[in-house]
Amino acid sequence: MAQPDTDTNFERTDSRSGDANQRANRGGITGHVVSVLWNRTEGRPRALWRILGAVVAGFVGVRVVPALALAGTELPPSVTGAAINLIAALAALVTAVGFAKYVDRRPLTDYGLTFGPSWLKDFGAGSAIALAGMAVALPVSLIAGWATVSELFSGGTGANALPFAVAFGLFVIQWVLVAFWEELIHRGLILTGAVEGFRNRWLSDRGAVVAGVVASALIFSITHFPNSPAAFGSRLLLGVILGAAYVWADSLALPMGLHFLINFATNNIYGLANVSEAAEVAPMLIRPTFAGPSQFVGVFGLVNTGAWLCVAALTVGYVVLRNGDLRSRLSSAYTQ
Repeated sequence: MAQPDTDTNFERTDSRSGDANQRANRGGITGHVVSVLWNRTEGRPRALWRILGAVVAGFVGVRVVPALALAGTELPPSVTGAAINLIAALAALVTAVGFAKYVDRRPLTDYGLTFGPSWLKDFGAGSAIALAGMAVALPVSLIAGWATVSELFSGGTGANALPFAVAFGLFVIQWVLVAFWEELIHRGLILTGAVEGFRNRWLSDRGAVVAGVVASALIFSITHFPNSPAAFGSRLLLGVILGAAYVWADSLALPMGLHFLINFATNNIYGLANVSEAAEVAPMLIRPTFAGPSQFVGVFGLVNTGAWLCVAALTVGYVVLRNGDLRSRLSSAYTQ
């Protein structure tokens, strides 16, 4: 990615900081307010407001717009999911284009959308890593006696359920779209802005990257509206894994591949989400029946969380092979 301007470039030297403060003082209260909201040196809002703007725009574009567009429709669950996330992906892309041009003032490629053979390679590697890492969860539950396999090539239930092959294919599309828009918003826009915002005289570049990854993971978990501490903590962990993959690879391809197959494997390949009634409508390559304690076999239970840690370990191995080390490749925070 091209070297983006940092949110605190004007603070990196005392002279620039002094000039900015003098301009703010000359403006009185109005000048101070404007200084809090606007980075005069860069000619754009400060990182905090850019991040909050991305959160709001993302919520409207991927939650509100699809709900309004499909209100009152009666479609099979697989079709509904694909349609909702197609609208969400288009809305996220429009948001990113608008932010790049009018808010962030940067090339769209700075969000990790540089397509090419290496991008496809990273996406494929992320998908393979997630498929392999998540594969450990079901055998653990089977060996522990917490699950049994009740059906293979299982179609979803419901009066308007589609045949297995059709519904399974639609869920592939749905999870690819989910990975695209969630990674573009949470890693591309929010994490990149957070790293820039944290870069100042008190934090090193590495510290800014770590803080940015954690901040974006917190937002990622909160905006999924977790209904339990386990759900919050597990999504926070997942957000850290995906954020780390983004800054290590300097591309959205690796976290998109991870995100895509984690969702697809959990919900439709290994049937790990078949602990709730809502999962009954989804087609599953393997449909297990779970009888173990929810703190272990729940969607956010310890077994699945352990599988995510396996995904993290495999990701680290891939990045070391790819880069030769684990230093951040995120242009805005990588020190040559």
